[in-house]
Amino acid sequence: MSEQNRRDFLRHSGQAACAIAIGGVGFELGRRACAQDAWVIAPNQCINIRLGVTGAVNVCDACATSCVLPLSAVRAVNDHSACGRCCICPAYYDVLSPTGSDGLPTKKLCPRDAITRTPIGEIDPYDPLNNFYEYTIDEEKCNGCGRCVMECKDPAGLGSIRLEVRNDLCLRCNRCSIAEACPEDAYCRVGPEPRPTTQLDGGHG
Repeated sequence: MSEQNRRDFLRHSGQAACAIAIGGVGFELGRRACAQDAWVIAPNQCINIRLGVTGAVNVCDACATSCVLPLSAVRAVNDHSACGRCCICPAYYDVLSPTGSDGLPTKKLCPRDAITRTPIGEIDPYDPLNNFYEYTIDEEKCNGCGRCVMECKDPAGLGSIRLEVRNDLCLRCNRCSIAEACPEDAYCRVGPEPRPTTQLDGGHG
């Protein structure tokens, strides 16, 4: 097999492997990442993405606390096409907090107040529960702690929020500290085969 054919084989094999590992909702993300050599989160392995119960305390915050950056390269993303636009969103409100006079929880869930909600359509002032909202995540505040992702799962949520690696922020460390801390090996590297070393790289070829 020629060197060029070998490289093509390895590249296509790597793309297929990362597509299988990431699977489902992350396929397109993985396909793009394969072309640029990046770290991605496999949604079928990430604890926060695939599991979640209202009031859960076993949130995995490795993405938020283990990154070498001051603010993690991981962010929560809301798929608005799958969002229920609920008045009481379990990812926005701490549904276990006391209820106010308007019938809504008095505390927000996000510790960094990174989720905003915007009314959709006309607002019914007499029945707050009859209104709908769009929930948007502020990436300048979000650190990927995963709390909103956990609470957006069954039975209270629809699973529209997931964690993603922002590759424009990621340093692409060869030994990613988040990947080493991830308890489920959900943080994986995908991309083309390593480029050959040169004398400028300190190699011998």
